[in-house]
Amino acid sequence: MAIKRKEKKSGGLKSLRSSGGSSVETSPLRPQFITKRPPCGDNCPNHNQIRKMLMTVQKGVEYGKTLDQTFEEAFYIFLETTPFPSVCGRVCPHPCETECNRKEKEGPVGINKMERYIGDYGLEKGLRPKKLTEETRPERIAVVGSGPGGLSAAYHLARRGYPVTVFEAFPKTGGMLRYGIPDYRLPQSILDAEVQRIADMGVEIKVNTSVGTTSPTKT
Repeated sequence: MAIKRKEKKSGGLKSLRSSGGSSVETSPLRPQFITKRPPCGDNCPNHNQIRKMLMTVQKGVEYGKTLDQTFEEAFYIFLETTPFPSVCGRVCPHPCETECNRKEKEGPVGINKMERYIGDYGLEKGLRPKKLTEETRPERIAVVGSGPGGLSAAYHLARRGYPVTVFEAFPKTGGMLRYGIPDYRLPQSILDAEVQRIADMGVEIKVNTSVGTTSPTKT
């Protein structure tokens, strides 16, 4: 069947006319590939690299990695943004799952459960955070309060080579993670292990110390 092209003057559209008399208008525009953030990661308050972690686990065997290699790699993906994967895997309200693309199909991916599993794997294997530099900065940083915000700040500063001291008024670290969440939801042993991992990076933690009023007591 012969096809004749006839270009219209308005709108940049082209008309394809067949010998039968029918015609269809087509646009000269072509689709562009634009990389966008996945909605799960964009809705995570901590901006964890959720898609990267899930793809690492899914493709591990396909890329010739052992399960241990796969889970270790996934663990370090979490540690790029959070020092508390085991804690968050137990208590986070997982807003990432609310925005998961799969929720309208078979249901959202169990991201929260994956984070808990990967976090517990890291604790079981004794995996340690990797510093971004071996340089020790001359500036000393004081962090007041050892709640999740204070400890996260200390963690990221320590990764960048800053000497950090955390001051805590209570006898134990953790803030509302310890004093606001019941043990059956967040076992203190899990919290203690992830806090200790931060301390092992060289972060000094002083408890029973209200800044400006008491003498510091080192843990």
